[in-house]
Amino acid sequence: METSLYESTRVAVVVPTIRQESILAFLEAWKGTFADHTVFVVEDNPERTFPLSGANLVHLAWGDIEATLGNDAWIIPRRSDCIRSFGCLKAYQAGARMIVTLDDDCLPHGTPLLAQHHRQLFTPVEQPAWVATGSGLRTRGTPYGRLTRTRECVINHGLWTTVPDLDAVTQLSNQRDPGPFEPIQQVVPQGAYFPMCGMNVAFKPVVAPAMYFLLMGCDWPFDRFGDIWCGLFVKRILDHLGLAVRSGEPLVQHCRASNVWTNLRKELPGYEMNETVWQDVDAVTLTGTTVRECYRELAAGLPLSGEYWDRLKKAMAIWAGLFPDR
Repeated sequence: METSLYESTRVAVVVPTIRQESILAFLEAWKGTFADHTVFVVEDNPERTFPLSGANLVHLAWGDIEATLGNDAWIIPRRSDCIRSFGCLKAYQAGARMIVTLDDDCLPHGTPLLAQHHRQLFTPVEQPAWVATGSGLRTRGTPYGRLTRTRECVINHGLWTTVPDLDAVTQLSNQRDPGPFEPIQQVVPQGAYFPMCGMNVAFKPVVAPAMYFLLMGCDWPFDRFGDIWCGLFVKRILDHLGLAVRSGEPLVQHCRASNVWTNLRKELPGYEMNETVWQDVDAVTLTGTTVRECYRELAAGLPLSGEYWDRLKKAMAIWAGLFPDR
């Protein structure tokens, strides 16, 4: 069982699933790691269709979404991994100080997952505040003391081995001309975006009002961009508030390659939008002083319209309203 920095931290793990065999294998593989922490399994079915047991396990399904959110239950997408949003909400409500969301086909890589997430998340980020204008001697005006700036890290984006997170076009081209994926450990620079994948992410509760995995799947025109666009929204807000994101460690073993043709059909409507949506996010002026305030500003200010975007903006505002303003 992992022990170290995070022993006194209340950790919650959120896993969306629709496959009994996958979630059983997942829970067995991680049972030592998660023994002292609560695991929220969100089954993407109207009711629970298979039994799960464990002292610290909470098994959720669509019925729980309806019971919790009532008329607003529509904001949680179904038949999509973005149903994980509901598990994140329940983890927040349970008082978790670190929320980790994983996919059910992510298995241990041999490193202490929770301890590494905790270390990355709770170690302040220190970055240069000054740059030199030349090499060699420091020129006049350069302070002799501290030249760095410290920021709080609120999201740690873990990566994967074996099967990297690729879109369908890259999957197809990679079959003919295979290329490597080498994880990079980094602090995501202020003002820059990154492709946030939801299958190995840890975050602090302060950022939960913006950790909404968007309306995707069978009832909506887009799919497989819910975590990516969520990442754009939250990164824009964190840059405004002076908060930081790390990406890299810890790694998990991603075991199952999804069907490339299914992925292509799902992703196709979103490819063109994905080329420009980050620029639309850039165009929003933020003035809020909390994540919740900024998320509502972002939802209201996105220069995108149409049936999908109008509904999404409403869903984002409802989601933000589920959390206190702090």
